[in-house]
Amino acid sequence: MERFNALGRGAQLMLIGAVLLFIDLFLPWQDFDVGGLADELGVDATFSGWRGIGFVVGLLTIVVLAWLIVRIASVDIPLPVSTAMTGALLGTLILIFTVIKLLTILGDEATLWAWVGVALAVLIAVGAFMTVQEAGGVDTLRNEASSLGGSSGRTAAAPEAYGAPPAAPPPVDAPAPATAPEPPASAAADDVTGDTAGDETPPDRQA
Repeated sequence: MERFNALGRGAQLMLIGAVLLFIDLFLPWQDFDVGGLADELGVDATFSGWRGIGFVVGLLTIVVLAWLIVRIASVDIPLPVSTAMTGALLGTLILIFTVIKLLTILGDEATLWAWVGVALAVLIAVGAFMTVQEAGGVDTLRNEASSLGGSSGRTAAAPEAYGAPPAAPPPVDAPAPATAPEPPASAAADDVTGDTAGDETPPDRQA
């Protein structure tokens, strides 16, 4: 009982509504026995809430029950979203699909149990709304949704950044070979003059 009280009012309403809705889905939501003819023939002319799209309602109800039982058992299961976001999604989906279920059978002898199922779905949605309010309100969900959108965008951009190969650096031109500097013109002229003077021989002296 202490763990049940630790859930919070919103989660408690969701748990009670989900248990009752799960039971209600097994009851006849449609009754085609007009005038008691089916009873006389021994034929079951009723359909439970599991028929058709009610199967989706049943699966969502089981998910809500499992989620709340895990919280009561204090089992830590990491989820990508917060508790408020999870409760809001499940409560909204159950209400939507239960209303769709009622609309699909509204002209086919819908029974009182179908309306009870819708009322229980509303109770679950109200509990989900209270869970959101306990977590900080709708603004908290908006901030969480925006942060999830931003993180998914960064995650999608990361593979592109890491997957692209780095650009090759531009080729570097090899330096031209150094050429020996030409001697200045005056030094070259001196060398030529020196060579010419060395080649001349002095004339013979006359006796």
